[in-house]
Amino acid sequence: MELSGSESDGRFTVAFLGPLGTYTHEAAYKRFADHAQYLERKTIADVFSSLSPSVPLGVVPQENSTFGSVIETCNALRGSHPGFVRGEVLLKIDHCLLVRKGVKLDEIRKVMSHEQALGQCQEFLATHLPLATLEKSTSTAAAARALLDNPPECAAICSQICATLFQGLEVLHQGIQGETMNFTRFYVVAHSRETVMPFRHPLDRKALVRISAPKWPSKPSSTPRSIVQLLDSLRLDVTFIDRRPSVSLKPFHDVYFVGVCNFVDEPGRSSEDLWGSWTSEVDEAAERVRRTGGEIDVLGVW
Repeated sequence: MELSGSESDGRFTVAFLGPLGTYTHEAAYKRFADHAQYLERKTIADVFSSLSPSVPLGVVPQENSTFGSVIETCNALRGSHPGFVRGEVLLKIDHCLLVRKGVKLDEIRKVMSHEQALGQCQEFLATHLPLATLEKSTSTAAAARALLDNPPECAAICSQICATLFQGLEVLHQGIQGETMNFTRFYVVAHSRETVMPFRHPLDRKALVRISAPKWPSKPSSTPRSIVQLLDSLRLDVTFIDRRPSVSLKPFHDVYFVGVCNFVDEPGRSSEDLWGSWTSEVDEAAERVRRTGGEIDVLGVW
């Protein structure tokens, strides 16, 4: 088994979409608290690229309840980046409009944030700042930090904690997201499937697979399989399906990210037994898809 990379103080390292103060940082701390030391990365792709025996875990945003999937995470999962999903964290998102101290709303000419945050706050922006230029940043906290180097007529959408982390900033408006019930799901990604998790966490019995249906049959006598047939061959409860363009050279050859689960309660069984049976169940489901004629990769089990 691969050991989780530890430092001299016994803590393991968790990479996250930085800088300090992002919602990803908050989600990582919610999961690992003071048991970990945190390594901030500039982009989601950098989090995946950082995964190694010495940086065994990472946390990335996966989907927002009002604005959908995070494209950068989808791109990393459909490509050749390392990483195996071993858990998830759900976090309530409360967006704030931050400015340099003393700046008024009618003085704002540009608003910066991650594209997800800009989308989640589009109603507020259209109503209160219809003429402001919107600029995408790598993260919400990066937008807040950039206020210190930009003209005072700039604002950032981020978490309230950024006003504490970066001196000279203040909250102009709080709770500016369009939906009050605004949540983001974050994935806990490991260096590999064999990475030892640092401590036990309740088994969710969830998994993530990537499925594609070959555009042409492998044998002249065979018939191409539809994605519906491949999903049926899983024989597991499907929680979501996210269709994305493939990175292959075939045009319009899509891949499907599929979340599956099994919530059957089995009291009395140890966590090790439950983990072993669930991983076997997922692997058997993947093999059924292959026998049906599909292509499948198991991207995570937790």
